[in-house]
Amino acid sequence: MKTNHRIFRSAGVVSLGTISSRLLGFLREILMAWTFGTDKVASAFVVAFTIPNLFRRLFGEGALSAAFIPSYVRVRQEKGQLAAWQLTRNTASLLIMILGGISFTGMLLCTLALRVETLPDTLAAILGSLRILLPYMIWICLAALLMGVLNSHRRYVMPAFIPCVLNAAWILALIYVNQYTTFDADLKIEIICWVILVAGFLQFALQVPAIRKLGYRKPQTISPLGPEVKKVLTLMGPAALGAAVFQINVLSDRLLALWVGGYGPISLSYAERLIYLPLGIFATALGTILLPEFSNLVQLKDREQLGFMLDRSLRVLMYVMIPAAVGLAVLAVPIVEFSFQRGAFDALSTMYTSRALAFYAPGLIVFSSSKIFIPLFYAHEDTRTPVRIGMWTVFVNLGFNLLFILVLPEGWKHAGLALGTVLSSLLQVIVLGRICSKRYAHVHWTPVLRSWGRCVLACVPMILAARGSLYWLESESILLRVPLAIGVAGVVYGLATLLLRCPEIRELRRH
Repeated sequence: MKTNHRIFRSAGVVSLGTISSRLLGFLREILMAWTFGTDKVASAFVVAFTIPNLFRRLFGEGALSAAFIPSYVRVRQEKGQLAAWQLTRNTASLLIMILGGISFTGMLLCTLALRVETLPDTLAAILGSLRILLPYMIWICLAALLMGVLNSHRRYVMPAFIPCVLNAAWILALIYVNQYTTFDADLKIEIICWVILVAGFLQFALQVPAIRKLGYRKPQTISPLGPEVKKVLTLMGPAALGAAVFQINVLSDRLLALWVGGYGPISLSYAERLIYLPLGIFATALGTILLPEFSNLVQLKDREQLGFMLDRSLRVLMYVMIPAAVGLAVLAVPIVEFSFQRGAFDALSTMYTSRALAFYAPGLIVFSSSKIFIPLFYAHEDTRTPVRIGMWTVFVNLGFNLLFILVLPEGWKHAGLALGTVLSSLLQVIVLGRICSKRYAHVHWTPVLRSWGRCVLACVPMILAARGSLYWLESESILLRVPLAIGVAGVVYGLATLLLRCPEIRELRRH
C-alpha cells in the first residue's frame, strides 16, 4: 500500500511539471495560431518537425527509455552504481555516434535538394526547416536518457519540468518575431527552428548538475557496444521497430493531411495540443512513474501488487480522462474559438480545427490507457509484444485514413485522419489489455468498468450544465463564457460523482 501511495504522490509532482509544460505548450500554440493561422507555411514546419521527433521516439523517450530504464535498474541492483554509470556513459556515446551520423547525412541531403530550382515551394519549406532541426534530435535524446536515470533514482522534479525549457524558448521566439512586421512567414519559421535547436541543448545541459549530484563518476573506459549496451539494444530493437513504424505512420498522416489541404497538418496540430493538455496533466505523468515502479515490482516478483496498481491506475485515470474527452468533443467549437481565434486564426481556421478536435477527443481515453499498459510490458523486458500489435495497428490506421479521405466531404477529410488514429489505437489498447491481464497482472475488469460507467453517467449533467452556461452567457465575451462554462461543468461533474459514490475522487484528494 505504501508503494501505491508513493506512486500517486510522485505522479502529483510529475503532473505539476507536466501541466506547467503543457500550459506553456498551449500558450505556444496560441501564439503560433495568432502568427500563422492555418497557413501552409506552418503546415510545412509541422511536417518537418515530425522527423526529428520520429528519432526522439526511437532513441529518446520512447524505445530507448523503455529498454534502458529496466536495464539500468537491474544493473544497479545486481552490479552496483558504478556499473550503472558505465551503462549510462556507454549508451550516451552510442547515441552520439548514431544520431550525429544521421543528422550530418540528413543536413547534407537537404542542402543538395534545396539547390534544385524546380523544387515545389512547400517541399522547399519542409526541407529548409528540417535542415536546421535535425541536430535537435541529438540533444533531446541525450536529455531523455538523463531523464530516465533521474526517474530511476526517483528524482522526478527535474525531468518533469525540463520540457518547459523548449516551450518557454519557443514562446519568447514568437514574441520576438511578432515585434517585426518586416519579417515574412518564412523568416519567422527559420528563427523558431534555430531557437528549438538551442532549447534542445539546454534541456540536456541543465540536467547534468543533477546527475553529478547523484554521485556520477566518469568511467575510465568507454565501450559503446559493451555487453550491457548490447542487452539494451536487444530489448530496444523490437520497440524501436514499433516506434519507427508508428512514427512513419504519423509522418504519413501529416503528408496525407497536407495533400488534403494546406490547412490540414497545422489544424491537426492545434487539435492535438488541446488533447495533449489533459493527457499530459495526469496520464503522461502517471506513465512516467509507472515504468520504474513496475520494474521494481517485477524484480521483487510481486504480481499481486502489480495487479492492484494496474486496477487503481485505470480507475483513477479514467475519472479524469472520460469527462475531459466528452467535454472536448461536445464543446469543440467554443473551446477552439476561445483558445485560438485571434490574429491570423480566423473563423475558417476555427471550423477546421474544431472538426479535428471533435474526432480526436475520444482518443483521450484510448491514448491514456496505453500509458498504463505499455509500461507493464516494458517492465517485464517484453518489448516485442507491443511492437507486433502496434505494427498491425499501423496498417489498420492507414486503411481507416484512406477510407475516410474517400468518403468524407471536403473540409472533413483531415478530421477523418484523427478519427482513424483513434479507432486504430482503440484496437491496440484492447488487445494489449487482454494480453496484459492474462500474462503479467490480472485486471479486475468488472469493478474497473463499473467505475468507468459511473464517470460516463456523471458526464450527462456536466454537459447539460456547460451548454446551459454557454446559453445564458451568450451576450458575454467568449473569453468569459468558455472558462465559466468549463468551471461550472467541473463542479457539476464532481458533485455528480459524489452522489454516485465514486471512490476515485477521495483517492485523488488523498494523494
